[in-house]
Amino acid sequence: MAASPSAVRWPGWTPRAVASGSRAMAVPTYAVRVVELGKRYEIGVRRASGRLYDKLGSTVGGLAGRPREGKAPHTIWALRDVTFDVPRGHVMGIIGRNGSGKSTLMKLLARVTAPTEGRAEVFGRVGALLQVGAGFHPELTGRDNIALSGAILGMSRAEIRALEDRIVDFSEIEEFIDTPVKHYSSGMFLRLAFSVSSHLAAEVMLIDEVLAVGDAAFQEKCRQRIQTIVGEGRTVLLVTHSMGSIRSICHSALVLDSGHVRFIGQPNEAVAFYENEIVRTRSSE
Repeated sequence: MAASPSAVRWPGWTPRAVASGSRAMAVPTYAVRVVELGKRYEIGVRRASGRLYDKLGSTVGGLAGRPREGKAPHTIWALRDVTFDVPRGHVMGIIGRNGSGKSTLMKLLARVTAPTEGRAEVFGRVGALLQVGAGFHPELTGRDNIALSGAILGMSRAEIRALEDRIVDFSEIEEFIDTPVKHYSSGMFLRLAFSVSSHLAAEVMLIDEVLAVGDAAFQEKCRQRIQTIVGEGRTVLLVTHSMGSIRSICHSALVLDSGHVRFIGQPNEAVAFYENEIVRTRSSE
């Protein structure tokens, strides 16, 4: 189905009366709720800070013909009027061309950046894997970064230690786990980052493009791990260009184009809409 400006709700939304003192509250069964979300950026404008470095950059930029401070800002909407719900224990795929707003949406859900308008609500602890190595301290070892990631999620030392061996085994980098991660290859970063995100106690996982990195065997291992996570009742939002992954592991999919939701529905229907209405249309322009 094509998305409308009104909220898209799934059958998982069932208000339940729960006593709270003398009142009853409706407890949602969704894990993520996004309402009229928008993010605007200013581009082509350098903001002066007064520092020598910035003054030098402004001077060189002027010589090169780049915009200077004081020029009227040019704004773009990376996202606009985005509204949808995601039930608990659900995998939603997010697909779209490069620049469609996928990564911006994930950053808003992860609280990396603030929205310009609307709101994004995530119920439960969030594990975000937005890029390879994001959230890792380069000077710390892999083992230390496991502990750091768990502490950020509010886990106790005992809880982290109980999962450490499983995280290391899944990542398949035991030989390097006590090496500072600044020495890791991108593939090693990916293995550890996904393993940490998928094993620590996060109710909602945000995964951006990581299934496109690494060898085929590890990609399949990641897909199986996502299915296990969903079986545990956790929720996953997955950004990927792999239509096979969308079809095989997602319960639904959302199509973004130029910052707007164009379609939300079953994975096969979403992929068909994306390929026919977005890719082919843009290719023929």
